[in-house]
Amino acid sequence: MKSMLFILVAQLHAGGTQTVAAYPSLEQCRDALEVAAMNVAADYTCEATLVKGTWSQKDSRYFMVRE
Repeated sequence: MKSMLFILVAQLHAGGTQTVAAYPSLEQCRDALEVAAMNVAADYTCEATLVKGTWSQKDSRYFMVRE
């Protein structure tokens, strides 16, 4: 089973990229993006990726979107 996962990614101004959280819907990711955008230390984006199998939000720290 494949599902779509939306990951909130921070591109730090000091360098590097970090996964902030994972969401099952684009709407949830966009809501979190609005809140995260208040932090000026990074630029934030919502990225989509396919996930094979099941996942839980506690597993989100292991996800990272590749460009």
